[in-house]
Amino acid sequence: MGERNRWLVTALTVILWGTGVWAQESVKLEPIVVTAGKGVAAEQNVHRVGLAEERKAVGTTVPQVLDKETGLDVQRRGVLTPKSSQVRIRGLDERRSLILLDGRPLNGTGVMGGQFVDWSSLVAEDWRAVEIGKGAFSAKYGNTLGGTINLVPVAPPEKWCVSLEGGAKRYDTYSFGGFVSGRSGPMGVRAAGNYVETDGNLRNSRVERSHFSGDLYWFWGEDGQVRLSARHTEGDFFMPVKNDKDLPGYDSHYPESAGSHLVGPGIRFPSGDTHGDKSYYHKERTELDLSIRKSVAGFDTEWQLYFNNEDRTDHIYSYAQGVKVLEREAVPDRSWGWVARLAKTWGSHQIGFGADGNYQGYGGTKYSFVRDGYFSRPPSDVNDEWDATRYHGVYVDDTWQVLDWLALYAGLRYEDYFGDRSVDQVTGYSTKGKPTGYESGTARFDEETLLPKFGFTLGPMKHFTLFGHVARATRFPDNPAFYWYYAGYRPEVDPNSHVVRKPLTYEDAVQLEGGVHFNGLPRTSVTLTYYHYRVDNYIRWIFGYAPSRVVYNVDRVTLQGVELEEESRIWGPFSVFGNVAWQTTKKEGDVLDASNDLTDELSELPEWKVNLGVKAQWKSGLLAKASLRWVDERKVPYLGDPDSPENSSPDGAPVGSTVTLQKMDSFAVVDLLVRVPIRKTKWQGFLSAGVENLFDETYEEDLNFPAPGRTFFAAVKITF
Repeated sequence: MGERNRWLVTALTVILWGTGVWAQESVKLEPIVVTAGKGVAAEQNVHRVGLAEERKAVGTTVPQVLDKETGLDVQRRGVLTPKSSQVRIRGLDERRSLILLDGRPLNGTGVMGGQFVDWSSLVAEDWRAVEIGKGAFSAKYGNTLGGTINLVPVAPPEKWCVSLEGGAKRYDTYSFGGFVSGRSGPMGVRAAGNYVETDGNLRNSRVERSHFSGDLYWFWGEDGQVRLSARHTEGDFFMPVKNDKDLPGYDSHYPESAGSHLVGPGIRFPSGDTHGDKSYYHKERTELDLSIRKSVAGFDTEWQLYFNNEDRTDHIYSYAQGVKVLEREAVPDRSWGWVARLAKTWGSHQIGFGADGNYQGYGGTKYSFVRDGYFSRPPSDVNDEWDATRYHGVYVDDTWQVLDWLALYAGLRYEDYFGDRSVDQVTGYSTKGKPTGYESGTARFDEETLLPKFGFTLGPMKHFTLFGHVARATRFPDNPAFYWYYAGYRPEVDPNSHVVRKPLTYEDAVQLEGGVHFNGLPRTSVTLTYYHYRVDNYIRWIFGYAPSRVVYNVDRVTLQGVELEEESRIWGPFSVFGNVAWQTTKKEGDVLDASNDLTDELSELPEWKVNLGVKAQWKSGLLAKASLRWVDERKVPYLGDPDSPENSSPDGAPVGSTVTLQKMDSFAVVDLLVRVPIRKTKWQGFLSAGVENLFDETYEEDLNFPAPGRTFFAAVKITF
């Protein structure tokens, strides 16, 4: 235990030292946040996107704002339908990327069909900007390979104001919301509410969602800030139903699509049946935050404590019979954590150090209704796991401005991860591949890593900057992977298999990034970046193995790519932007995926992506914008009949199954937006109108789930 407690000694030192120096004289310094803005940095390149400017006017989600960012893949499912793996940073989704709220982790457990990050429950109106850091090059953030996406909260203005907004668009989509915000002396308040509903573009994909948030600020002297925040989201999210013209019950009002019951653990429907119309879940999610930022004795200090809880009630109806067959309650996520960071400038050095902890658990499932005689084996309750995994990290880093044109960064991060779970393991298999028995046991995972990080910026000529970053990064098994490695398929006890899996371990990556930034042309910046990620022990899982799926470590996955991005203000209010991204992937040592004979690449990732846009924005607030997003074709494994929308297998296919590669067509989507200011004596506002998917392109971001067609929208916002 002495080795594992090193994080505790360091964390307590940081916390106790900070508590003692708060009584000393303070010095005004900037609060610690994820670095934002254009350009490059020795620590990590971070790009900032303004949500107020870029978000759509009706029912906006954060992924909608990010879909034209360089190196990001966005794969939505309908208008507001929840979905895992919705945002990928250089091919690495929310499972391998760190999503942050004001600098603290949001990622949840991901169990019981829950998402690691449920973007459908994250209201964009609460946040003023998104900061994107690609790659794990900063020592401040751990347990990530893809990088960070940080949401910056809206702070109360000096003067009190009330704002109301509402709008409508296709698919009977409506949103209404507003907030009151301002300051009085050292206190600040922001209270907001939002409601959105949509029928969705897919069969049975209706959503009704309400959201309330409150922020209480105390501005502590000239440089301190205490923020107490609460957010509560609840709603009904209907489960898209398979709509196949060759099946009874086909509904011609909706496009052909696959179905998704959104929830787990797996429901074993009788042969020939699945979930049907009216199936939905009711979700309530609460997030609480306490953050303190204060400059003390020349140190910038930041302290955060947070808590997440999610409750869900599933209502499942039969497709064939049209009756309710199941109702159950679940708690897919109950997690909490803390963050402590300190930084100080000593001469030409910016020194930082800190610690953080994250603790994840979940409640079981409790069945309140099961239709008699419907299931051959009625489902049973699942036990709670309130203390499933524990993660801790400690770091120290330094940015050294050696010369005006040379900056160096070095960081070191220590991480510790512990998991302890009860599981029922398969003890053997029949000659037909069916489990012959189970035994109860405990799954235990206890690992630690040490992660060095280095970076530089070099400006040998004016307007011309070279940059480079190299880092070791690790990602520990998430809760579902940790559980299903032990509770899923075990080839080592299957007499029909000759495969013996490695003991479950963490993903271990070496990441390299280098490039050049040029801003020598008037009002123009150009950045060219090459990256190479080598990930050893990449964790994969494939459904279709008895009793449910298999989880295992692949020897290696390599991801590499080139990104070119440009922005230019061409004349007066007119500006243009463009970016091109190329990426390729390669797997090695994957012995349990039948599609390996067809491809050694990760599926669903396009090789090329292009984004172009032009914008005119006047000082009066008048805005006109047009953008184009083009995504290259993708290939995905299919099981059996490729004409069936239910047989796709993007995660891979069991060995021995009949599998083919099917192509997802490339697509190009054009969006238009016009925002007209309204100014009166006592209030001001905007009228917004536009169209998404101007040319009514038929395309899919997520396999077998057609994206919305041409969608006109209009909205109004008024601020008093």
